[in-house]
Amino acid sequence: MNKLNNILLSTIEKKLAEKLACIYYDKTFPSVIYGVNDDGTYQIVREGHLYTVPNGLGIPLKVTQSVWVTMPCGTKNLKDMYISAIRGNLKS
Repeated sequence: MNKLNNILLSTIEKKLAEKLACIYYDKTFPSVIYGVNDDGTYQIVREGHLYTVPNGLGIPLKVTQSVWVTMPCGTKNLKDMYISAIRGNLKS
């Protein structure tokens, strides 16, 4: 019976891994504002690369401010990244 359980669990595990590999999900990561552009977008760094992203908060942000950046559908849509939240306390 134990061998049958192991085979069954192994099969379920493999099928689940196959299905999860096809699911796209939002990914949010921490970053810091490195610059402010004239068009209202902000410069952030991700994995050593500088990206220009829009601000989804609707409030002005400052250089060196810590933020959360969201990528809809994981790493497939880097061009759709946006600032989704402020990290830590907002100090005046």
